[in-house]
Amino acid sequence: MGTEKSVGLSLGFLAGTTFGSGISFLLGWQSYDLIILVSLCGAAGALAGLKISQKLSFRARQ
Repeated sequence: MGTEKSVGLSLGFLAGTTFGSGISFLLGWQSYDLIILVSLCGAAGALAGLKISQKLSFRARQ
């Protein structure tokens, strides 16, 4: 895994968990609901970050 992919994965995970935590806070969720939402948003963010980093590295090579 290249540097670009790891950075995209890490930043996407950070953004996803932060987003999920914020939404859970606004909805006033506790315990398991909070854990599930933050985990799902973190995974979605990590996948999105990986996809974006792949697109950007592909454009840079052209």
